[in-house]
Amino acid sequence: MLNEFAGGDWTGLGMIPLPPLAVALLLGLLRVPGRRPLPRRAASILALAGLAASFIASVLSFSELLFNDETSALVGRVSNWLGAGVGGTALIGDLAFRFDALSSVVCLVVSGVGLLLVFYATRSLALEIPEARDYQRFLGLASFQIGVCLVFVLADNLLLMLAGFAGTGVGAYLLAGFWHGDRVQSRLGSWVLGVGRVGDVALLVAVLLIFRALDGASPPSLALEDVRSALLGLAGLAAPLPAWMGGGELAFLDALGLCLLVAALGMGAQLAFVATSPAAGPLPGLALMQTVTAIMAVGYLVVRFSFIFSAAPLATGIMTGVGACSALVAAILACRSPWIGQVLAWSSLSQLGLVLVAAGLGAQTAALFHLVGHAFFKGLLLIAAGVVIVALRGEQDMRRMGSLGSRMGLTRAGFWIGGFSLAGGLPLTVGFFSMQQIAVAAHAADPGLGNALVYPAVLLTLALTTFYIFRLIVLVLQGDPRLPPQVHWDEVEDPEPPILWSMGILAALSILGALIGFPQFWADFLFEGDIEQANSLHYFLSGVVASRSEMPLDNSQAWSVTGWTVLMTCFGGGAVLLFYSVQPGWLMGAIARLGRGRARAERAMAALGASMSSAAERLD
Repeated sequence: MLNEFAGGDWTGLGMIPLPPLAVALLLGLLRVPGRRPLPRRAASILALAGLAASFIASVLSFSELLFNDETSALVGRVSNWLGAGVGGTALIGDLAFRFDALSSVVCLVVSGVGLLLVFYATRSLALEIPEARDYQRFLGLASFQIGVCLVFVLADNLLLMLAGFAGTGVGAYLLAGFWHGDRVQSRLGSWVLGVGRVGDVALLVAVLLIFRALDGASPPSLALEDVRSALLGLAGLAAPLPAWMGGGELAFLDALGLCLLVAALGMGAQLAFVATSPAAGPLPGLALMQTVTAIMAVGYLVVRFSFIFSAAPLATGIMTGVGACSALVAAILACRSPWIGQVLAWSSLSQLGLVLVAAGLGAQTAALFHLVGHAFFKGLLLIAAGVVIVALRGEQDMRRMGSLGSRMGLTRAGFWIGGFSLAGGLPLTVGFFSMQQIAVAAHAADPGLGNALVYPAVLLTLALTTFYIFRLIVLVLQGDPRLPPQVHWDEVEDPEPPILWSMGILAALSILGALIGFPQFWADFLFEGDIEQANSLHYFLSGVVASRSEMPLDNSQAWSVTGWTVLMTCFGGGAVLLFYSVQPGWLMGAIARLGRGRARAERAMAALGASMSSAAERLD
């Protein structure tokens, strides 16, 4: 059951999204025609100061929430935002922010990891963005997207949430199409914009459906907690379908859940289109989208409205199926790509699919835990990848790398820690425990054809994930040097210490972050039952998130799931070792024969087509 909230006023909440938004506005105004851009150092200090202020405000608010026994949510009301009507039936919308258990966790991750990624950008963008004006534009866009994402997370009413969601999508469009002078990049940005607006429309339809269903509430309210309390009593309400959809009726909460799912897919699909290009905008901008803005907004949306999805079986079934398919297909595409940035982009889409699987199966805490862990280890991998790309003067083709680990020892350590955590089947990392909880949820799903296929899909995705990330590490760090001619071997080295500090923080979080969602099963095994409520995240979110129990399996089943996750990880890693390190002669010969056989078949098909064309011409 969901606990009731007693809102406590906290005036510092506005200082979480305001500083980055103010910095974005200031950097934008200073770029108007006729003005000289700020020096790089001044623009960097301004952007970092805004994000640091946001992170500090998040930490202070989290401390106030944690040690305040009188309330389970802090509410900061800035002013009245909009309203309609008069008297007791007036609809009043406040510009208010809500800081509860869910939004506090997400705010800390968005502001903290966002600060580290922008700090990395200020130290590494000289190659990608040589012009001071473009550099200032990038920092303004990065600050804007982080700021509007924080508005979306903190919004205490539906319309403010809708504005923050749309702003996050616009920020993704501006970052993906950063090089708008390039025709390919401009087209890519247009795709991102179009798909994102589909999500905006779906969320708008969901808001309108909620307004229509609650038109009899007195007094009407836009606040999330009021909406939640009212919607919990509408489980039996049906929504009529239009004639072009065959008429009939659909359960209201299912219709609402489907709209929210389309909104999530609209935002998340942006990463699918970004992944179609190995150089879609500056890498730090893609890192923001793949860790703390676009992907985080999708995960937060489905977890925030878990009280709707928990009563919408049709919507959650579709969510689970779509998540499993996207996780599997994106992992396959990541295994095929030779571009380091593209591999990590497809990886982010695959991990988002796993988050949707967990949310669809009712394991909302596992979904959020994986989302938080993904921000840590994927941020580490993206910074390490950016270090390699800068060292190779913009080269992203992994076939033109190799043996870089011998020259970049600390960067190699970052790759391996991030890779171990992403692989998900190797203990002592946040990815291992979050991935195991998703596998447990898939194994414990209600019997049925659809759910029976989800568990194998999750395990296969785990094997493919291990394959593509270890393949990336081997091609980049191991083997013989295959560097492009413009790169001198002696010039390749680890980055400057400030970038290494950022990587070190994310590496530590990729390991120690496991403590926030440590499964009770492992606590009972390691500490013989001396620790109760080991999964701190699960119990911290229990009053906000409608999630089922943490471990619905007995010990034998839990050990079985653990064994399968480790086995699939070893299978994926062994395949990389076989194909890219050992390379036995019989295997290479079989691959060569397969390639020759495929080429002969293609030539035979071409000859058959030509003969059929000539025969048709003679008949004419």
